[in-house]
Amino acid sequence: MPCFTFSNVKISGISSVIPSKEFSLLDDKDLYNGDQKRITRVIKSSGFLKRRISDPEVMTSDLCLQAAQDLLENLQVKKEEIDALLFLSYTPDYLMPATSYVLHGKLELSQNCVCMDIPQACSGYEIGLYQASMLINSGCKKVLMLVGDSFSKFTDMFIDHTAPVFGDAGTATLVEYDESSEKSYFILNSDGQNHDALICRNGGFKNPPNREDFYDNGGYMYRSKMDGGRIFDFTMEKIAPSIESLMQYANIGIDKIDHFIFHQANKFILQNIALKLGIPMEKINTDTLTNYGNQCGASIPCTISNVYRQDVVANKRKCLLSGFGVGLSWASAIVDLNKIYCSDLMEYKGM
Repeated sequence: MPCFTFSNVKISGISSVIPSKEFSLLDDKDLYNGDQKRITRVIKSSGFLKRRISDPEVMTSDLCLQAAQDLLENLQVKKEEIDALLFLSYTPDYLMPATSYVLHGKLELSQNCVCMDIPQACSGYEIGLYQASMLINSGCKKVLMLVGDSFSKFTDMFIDHTAPVFGDAGTATLVEYDESSEKSYFILNSDGQNHDALICRNGGFKNPPNREDFYDNGGYMYRSKMDGGRIFDFTMEKIAPSIESLMQYANIGIDKIDHFIFHQANKFILQNIALKLGIPMEKINTDTLTNYGNQCGASIPCTISNVYRQDVVANKRKCLLSGFGVGLSWASAIVDLNKIYCSDLMEYKGM
């Protein structure tokens, strides 16, 4: 298993932003042809009920920008102190340039700052922390990591009702050099042979837009599809053994982990992962997916803001983070959150 250890790295703060527009599965008249009994069963088994959707003109970068501004202001970080800016998302502003450069300009960061776009979704937060940790260990002192997605932009996912559970969000995390920090541990995995289990086929250079790729109402046919069965089987087979390998590598038992913070994929999936690992159910939480939907890579920082904010602000907590999905990819990390700055889930207020 590809496990890694980092020293001298700490998470100093997390800010999370969500849109104000809320939708409920109960309000979707087209879902399952309006079969309320079936919808109720799905809500009960999956845990999903509501989600937040951004307006068409609001980009993932806008949500992340507000989160970054809140984070830098509350941590009193000077803009010239940011050595690297990472943007992890599958919903960038443009094909070119990278959205990290757009955000670099809006934040007025130093020209000595490294910018990187990393196209990742559900496992993006852990992969971003891994990349930030490498940058810290190569000489950077402060790395600003922005993780978010607006899967509502893939409009035909919702038209065809293959993904009525995704919610939009943008987050910011400050990762810093700190010689006194405890070690952090990572495991990263990939399965490109199943890359088409969750895919958006149109819009890139392989299948560029043409006249036939539009609905009568003008909406674009992204041909976004999710194979729910394959995704479910993947999570049942791969995630628990990977987490177990990471804990063995770090020589850290379940009793030493204060919070297991999983990607908010589905209540049934999370409960089964916990059951396989022997994790007490009180050590996991699914409130975020119920009230805000599957927020892709942003779901873990949003869960910290939504559920664990007061605890990590006041105390030192050892947390196991685990994300899994698009790629297929899965990644986990064991990190300390030691009296960090952590925002509430803030609603987007516009710029």
